[in-house]
Amino acid sequence: MKFRNLSQLILVALLLVLFANSASAQKHARTYQEAEESLHSEDYKTALQEYLEVAAIDPKFESTEYKLELCSLMQDSDYPLDKYLQLEPDYSSDEYYYYWLGKVYMSRYIFEDASSTLKLFHQKIEYSGNTEDEDALRLIETSAHLMAFFDNPDNYEIHQLESPVNSDGDELSPVFFEDKKELLFASSRGSVYPKVYKIYYTKKDDNGWGSLTEVKTLGRFDETTANIEVVNEDGKLFLFREDNGGDLYYSQASGDTWTIPVEFDSRISNNHLHSHFYINEHEDRVIFSSDERGSGLDLYESYIDPDNGKWTKPEDFSIDINTPYDEDSPYLSPDETKLYFVSDRPGGVGGKDVYLSELDLDAFKWSKPKNLGWPINSPDNEFHFKMNKDQTSGYFVSDRVHSKGENDIYFFWEVEKVNITGRLVDRDGNPLTDAQIRFHPSQYLDEYFHSKTSSTGMYSTKIISDEVFNVEILQNGKVIYNEKFEVHDAKGQAITHHKDFKVQ
Repeated sequence: MKFRNLSQLILVALLLVLFANSASAQKHARTYQEAEESLHSEDYKTALQEYLEVAAIDPKFESTEYKLELCSLMQDSDYPLDKYLQLEPDYSSDEYYYYWLGKVYMSRYIFEDASSTLKLFHQKIEYSGNTEDEDALRLIETSAHLMAFFDNPDNYEIHQLESPVNSDGDELSPVFFEDKKELLFASSRGSVYPKVYKIYYTKKDDNGWGSLTEVKTLGRFDETTANIEVVNEDGKLFLFREDNGGDLYYSQASGDTWTIPVEFDSRISNNHLHSHFYINEHEDRVIFSSDERGSGLDLYESYIDPDNGKWTKPEDFSIDINTPYDEDSPYLSPDETKLYFVSDRPGGVGGKDVYLSELDLDAFKWSKPKNLGWPINSPDNEFHFKMNKDQTSGYFVSDRVHSKGENDIYFFWEVEKVNITGRLVDRDGNPLTDAQIRFHPSQYLDEYFHSKTSSTGMYSTKIISDEVFNVEILQNGKVIYNEKFEVHDAKGQAITHHKDFKVQ
C-alpha cells in the first residue's frame, strides 16, 4: 500500500511537471507569435521586447536570434549589420530573411543592395511555389526608383550640423546671418509633450559652432508656428503669431540680442496668413502655405497694390505649382525669379521634397517644378529650405536617417565634380573582377559614388572635388578594404583623376 501511494505521488508529480512544461511551451510559442505579429506590423520596439522574452527561455527558438538583430537594426541606423549577416538561417526555415535584409538596406539608403536582396527574396519565394509578395514587388520598384536619384545626385554636398546645434530634440527653421556668422533656429530641446519651441542663436568660428543662447525676447512657439524668416536688406527677423487671425511681427538685432517683436503691418492680418511664410526684401510681397480649400496645403501670395497701398486679397501663387498634394515652405530668390518650395507630390525621392520652379520673364509663367534630387532630398522629409545671400548655399531641415533628434538642420553648398578612374588588384597584382568601389564623402557618409569593376579590374565614376573620401571596396556584398582618399579642388576645370587600389 505504501509503495502504491508513492507511485501515485510520483505519477502526479510527473503529470504536474509535464503540465507546467506544456503551459510554459504554449506561452513561449504564444509570445513568439505575438512578436512575429508586431514585427510584420513594423512595431520594432514592441517586437524586440517580445523576442527578448522568448530568448530568455530559449535563444535558439525558431528564428529568434536573428529577429533580435533585425529589430535592433530597424530601430538604430548605427547598429552594426555584421552579426545579422552571420546569422543567415536555412532559407527553408524562414523565407523572409532576405526580405527583412532588404528593408534594412532601404532604411540605411543602401538602395543597390536593397534592390538585389529583395530580388533574391522574390526569386526564392517564386521557386518555392509561394505566391507573389506584393510588398516585396513594391519595395523592389521603390528601390529602383530611388537608385535613379541616388546614382545621379545633384550638384550639392550637404553637412549635418554638429552639436550644440542639433540635439535629441527637434530643430526647425534655420536662419543664417552671414555678416555675423550667426545662426538662429527653433528647438524643442529639453521640453516634453506638448513640445515648446524656443529660439536660439549661436556663432561660428574656426572651431565650429559656439555655445547656444536663448533669445527670450522672441517668445515661445508650438510646432505649427515655429518659423522665422529674415529680410537680408535690413536684417529684420520676421515671425508669425496667431493674433488677429494670423499676423506678422518683426524684431531687429540689438547688440547680442533681439528687440521685442512688434506688429509688421496691421493691414495684412486680414489676409488669413499662416505660419509657413516668406516675405521678400522689399517687404511688399508675402508667400505662404494654407489649407484654405480644405484639400491640402497650397501656396498663396499677397502683395501691396501700388495704386492704393493696400495688401491684395491672397490668391494662388501659380496654378502651375499648386496640386492636389501639399505645397509648403516657400522661399523666393532675391531677384524673385526662382521659387523653392516643399511638396509631397508623387515621383519624388521621399515624403516631402524640395522643388524649384523658375519664372519665364518673357511669358511671365512659372516653369514645371524640378525636384532638387539627392542628396538634398531623401527618402524621408525635407522642409524649411532657405538660401544664403550667395544663392549657392543654405540650410534646410530633415528627419532623414542618422538624425540626432526628430528633425535636424543641414547645411548645403554647390560643388564641382571630377572623373576618377583606376584599377583594383589583389596583393599579387591580379585584377579584382566582380567587385565594387564606393567613395563616401567625409562630410556626409550616407552618400556615396560607386562603380563596378570590369574584367580587367578597371572602374570609373564621378565624385565631388575638394573632398576627403572614405573608400570601400566590396566583393559579394562584403567590405574587404577601406582607405582614406583626398581629391583637390577642380577650380572649374574638367579633371580626371587616376587612382589604383591594391587590396592586401
